[in-house]
Amino acid sequence: MERVVVTGMGVASPLGCNLDEFWSGLTGARSGVIALTGEDYADLPTRIGGVVNSYKESDYFDRKELRRTSRTSQLAVVAASQAIAQANLQQSAVDATEVGVIIGSSIGGYTASDPLFRDYYLHGKTSAMVIPVSMNMGPSAAVSIRYQFQGPLMNVDAACASAGHAIGHVYHLIRAGVLDIAVTGGADSAFSRGLVMAWSVMRALSERNDDPAHACRPFSADRDGLVLGEGAGVLVIESESSALRRGQPILAEIKGYGATSDSYHLTQPTRQGPVHAMQKALKDSGLQLDQIDYINAHGTGTDWNDRNETAAIKESFGELAYGIPVVSNKSALGHSIAASGGLEMVSCILTLRDQIVPPTINYTTPDPECDLDYVTEGLRPMKVDNIMTNSFAFGGSNAVLIVGKYQ
Repeated sequence: MERVVVTGMGVASPLGCNLDEFWSGLTGARSGVIALTGEDYADLPTRIGGVVNSYKESDYFDRKELRRTSRTSQLAVVAASQAIAQANLQQSAVDATEVGVIIGSSIGGYTASDPLFRDYYLHGKTSAMVIPVSMNMGPSAAVSIRYQFQGPLMNVDAACASAGHAIGHVYHLIRAGVLDIAVTGGADSAFSRGLVMAWSVMRALSERNDDPAHACRPFSADRDGLVLGEGAGVLVIESESSALRRGQPILAEIKGYGATSDSYHLTQPTRQGPVHAMQKALKDSGLQLDQIDYINAHGTGTDWNDRNETAAIKESFGELAYGIPVVSNKSALGHSIAASGGLEMVSCILTLRDQIVPPTINYTTPDPECDLDYVTEGLRPMKVDNIMTNSFAFGGSNAVLIVGKYQ
C-alpha cells in the first residue's frame, strides 16, 4: 500500500487568508469572531460569527465568475490556490487527468439559495443560476474548472464531519493505488439570515452579542453554545511515490482514518460512536495509544459535545487521556461546519512543523465533567510526532484522522 502524504495547504479563515496570518492568530490566542452587521442580522437573537473578510474578491474572480460562484465556492478557490501553488501542481509535470478534486461542503448551498428563493417567494423572480450556484458540488467544481483537473470530482456532505471524511476518502483512494494526487479538505459558509435564524431557534448558538471574541468557550463550564463561522481548509494530498518523483517537499503524512455512525439521534451525540472512530483510526495507523501526542478536538462549545467528547477521549485513552493536550480551534475560528475539519487539519500540520500546540481560548471556569488538559494558558512548545483530529457531526457521523511527521 502507498504511504499518503501532504504536499500543499491553504486557508480562508476568520484569522486570515494565508497560512502565516492563520497560524499567527491561532498561536497568538486571537479570536476571529466579530459582530454581524447589516439589516439581515439586526433583529436576530445571535448577531456574531467567524467571518472571512481579509481577501478581495476582485483578486480572484471577475464579475461574471462572481455571479456564478457561491460564497462557499469562492472560499474554496481562495484556499485551493494556495495549496496548489505550494504543491507546485501547475508548474511541475503532473497529468491533470489524474488529479482528483474531492472537497467537503454541507451548508453553503442553503446559504447561497436563501436570498435567491427569497426573491422568488416575495417577488416572483428567479434565476437560471439558482441551481448551479447553490449546489453543494460547487466548491469542488469551481476548483476543478479553474485548474483543469480532470480526475475524480465529487462533494462529500457529512455535515460537520464533511472535510474529515473527504480527506479520509482521498486517503483510502491513494493508499490503494487508485489515485495519485487530489485536492481535498472542506469549504462552507453559514451566513444568511435564514440560516443563522434556523441555528438560533435550535438553541445551538451562543448569544453573547456584546462580547463576540469571547463567545465561544469550549470545555468551560460557562459555555452557552457554538459560534457559526465560515472558511475553507484545503490540502494537496498525494502518494509518497508521486511526491518523491516530483521532488516535492513533504509536509506531513496521513497515517490513519476512522469513520463511524452513532446511529442514535439527529443532533445529540453518543459517546460510543466517537470512541469507535478513534479506535478505528488508531488501528488503521498502526500506532499505540501512547504515540498520540496531541488531540485536536471537535470542541464546539456546546454542552452536549464537550462533555461527550471528553468522555469519549477518556474511554479511548484511559489514564493516558489526562496527559494529552486537547485543543479546540473553534474557540478562535467559530464552527465553519464542513470546513472545520480542513482548517483543523492545516492547524495540525503547522503544529508538526513548528512543534507548537495552540491554545484553547476563552476558557474561564473549570467543568468537573470536562477535566482534561485543554491548553488554556497560551501556546505550548512541545515535541509532537502524531496528532489525532476529531470531527463529529449532526446525524451521528464521526470522522477521526491521524496525521504525523513524515519520517
